[in-house]
Order: sequence, then C-alpha cells, then structure tokens
Amino acid sequence: MTTTNCALVSPAGTGIARIQASDLTQKAFISQYFLRNQPVIIENAVPHWPAARWDLETIKDAIPDQKVAIRNNSNGQLFDAQTMSQSKTEMMLHAYVDLIREGRNTTPLYLAQVSLRQLLRETRTVPPRFPYLRRGDYLMRTNLWIGTPGLATPAHFDFTHNFYIQISGHKQITLFAPDDSPYLYPNPRYPVVSQVDVGHPDLHTYPEFPNASPVTFMIGPGDAVFIPARWWHYIVSCYDNNIAINQWFLRPWSRNLTQARMIPPLLGHSFRTWWGKNP
Repeated sequence: MTTTNCALVSPAGTGIARIQASDLTQKAFISQYFLRNQPVIIENAVPHWPAARWDLETIKDAIPDQKVAIRNNSNGQLFDAQTMSQSKTEMMLHAYVDLIREGRNTTPLYLAQVSLRQLLRETRTVPPRFPYLRRGDYLMRTNLWIGTPGLATPAHFDFTHNFYIQISGHKQITLFAPDDSPYLYPNPRYPVVSQVDVGHPDLHTYPEFPNASPVTFMIGPGDAVFIPARWWHYIVSCYDNNIAINQWFLRPWSRNLTQARMIPPLLGHSFRTWWGKNP
C-alpha cells in the first residue's frame, strides 16, 4: 500500500499555539484566535462527547450499517488537484470498518466528508456543537472522516471556519496563512485548491512555492484544530487508521474581517455549485 503522500514537510514560520482546553475560555478563544483569524491547537477538546471514545472496534455500535461511498484513489489523494476528479466505490459501512481494521485493503481508503447527522439518522448521539461555538455561530455541517495510512487531502482553503477534531489515530497537518496564496498556485478553475503537491512539490513547475511559510504539526486523539477561513491546509494520514470529525461554521455578525471578505466568494461558489458548473 502506497505511503508516498506521507513525506514530512519541514516547518517554517513561527508555529501555532497548542493549548489545553481547560486553559482556554470561550472569551479568550474569541479575542486571541477567532477575531485575529489565527489557528490554534486545543488539546483534550471534547472529553464529554460520546464520539470522543470511538475507535474501529466500537464505531459500528454507534453508527447504523448502511451503504457509503469510499474514496479509493490508488495514490491516496482525496481528489485530483487539477481536475477535482475522484475515484469512489460503494460498500457497506461496517464491512469497510472491518476491512481497514483487519488491514485487508490494498490501497489507501477514505470515508471522507460524510454528514454525521445523516449517518446517524438524526439520533441523539450526534456530537453537540463544539464548546467554543457561541449562540450566534451558525453551524453549517458536522462531517465524519474514517481513513487509512497513505492518504492526503490536497492543500485547499474553506470559505468557512473549521474545527477539526481528531477522535482516534493521528494526522499530520500543514497550514499556510492567506498571505501565502500566491506561492501555492491556486487552480485557475478551482481557486480554493492549490496545484502544488505539498508533500512532493515540483519546484520546476512551481518555483515560488519555497517562498511560502508552512507550519506542520501532528495531532492525535482528543486534539482539535481551529482552522480559520482562508487558511490553506494540507492533511495527511501517515501511519495509522484514524477517525476525525469536523464542524464548519460561520458567525453572521462578526468583527473577523477575513470572514467578511469570504462572504462574496462563498455566495458565488454556492451559486456555481447549485447550477452544476463545478463538480
């Protein structure tokens, strides 16, 4: 099974803060990170969530069996950064969990970005809002991710803010600030996606990439990362099976200026998606 996407990227820049949840109040999160549009790693973030105790042994008891789409690109990429194409196969969820738990897969596999509420069929076990979300924050969606080693999500940014919570296993995350955008060669057709393979950059084709300042770190069970809107992120599964949950959110009225600048392109992207002009 390929692991070619797991090459470590040397960190640069000043890094980001790593804080225990017990030491970070909601008020401090808002003033120090949200309003400044700065990422932060929050350790032991959701001990009260039932989902925080999920692993490949127990998740079948929590989520009903059902047919799901599994990404199965042989190179481990979640999608092609040039064309946005992706390879999928359908199988039953519990069979997929058994397959990767027993190590019988021959290529990297990923249950990626699936609505957790849909999987749980509206049961009360859906994880609640992340603790740092306020009453006025609009929670757009909660997604489940279950994958194997050898996976990589190409560098991209979201129009919304993102809480990414690692439930089991580990992920390597590389972040780039919005100011690095010119060095990441956004895809002309899909400008939220970088054309650079961050794990194995082609410096002949993308000679300005070394001018970017990546911050690379590992997260494990219980860690959450606040990834603000417009921050590029490249996420890799390096060496173990893993489960993660993420929550996308917006605060409709906010002094976060980066969020305000993201609203017009968000509306444009939504319009194009609804009318079928983008995959």
